[in-house]
Amino acid sequence: MSLRTVRAVAAVAAAMLAVLGGVHAPAARATTTFSAGSVTLKAGTKILCVLARAVDSASLKVGTDFQLRVDDPAHPELAGAAIHGHVTAVSQPAGLNRARIGFTLDYIRFKDGQRQPIRAEVLNRAVVNTNSAYAAAERKKLLLPPAPVGTVTPGPVVFQMTIGGGGRGVSVTPPPVGSSGGYVYAAHPHETIVVAAGTPVTISLTSSLKVL
Repeated sequence: MSLRTVRAVAAVAAAMLAVLGGVHAPAARATTTFSAGSVTLKAGTKILCVLARAVDSASLKVGTDFQLRVDDPAHPELAGAAIHGHVTAVSQPAGLNRARIGFTLDYIRFKDGQRQPIRAEVLNRAVVNTNSAYAAAERKKLLLPPAPVGTVTPGPVVFQMTIGGGGRGVSVTPPPVGSSGGYVYAAHPHETIVVAAGTPVTISLTSSLKVL
């Protein structure tokens, strides 16, 4: 091969590289950022979980802990993690009032035992989400005195007081300020809420989550 031919081939190759180098695929919207030794999931990231233990509103007690085990192949960094929460309210069906369970998401425990606070909402249709930080701010504006047993305070539902006695009324305990929670409602009046272990639960982060 002559020197002139080699130079011609090299020129063609250089031109092709220049053209290809200027073409870029459109970037996908990032929901994850990486830094040295950690991963941060952005607000709005959806995480698929399953309920670790069965729940029955007929026997459930306020203060009971529950777990949502992360089961999401899209987030391998969360393999083995579990979201922990606790029950803040239990209301049995009465008349046209449906059964209701209040809950708060407290923190996520990673596979290595470390844990981080979590701010998220549950996307399942039977769940109505609340924000205790907003409710606390509204209560501060109202400056309402403590209400006696047997009455309901105006304002956010998370500040309703105990109604009735013997464990048969509505009991609502305000969750820690800044955390997220909500209520699960029965589908129909006169029915209790029974959720089997392994039931899929999808959450959406409302604040970024740093995975250690």
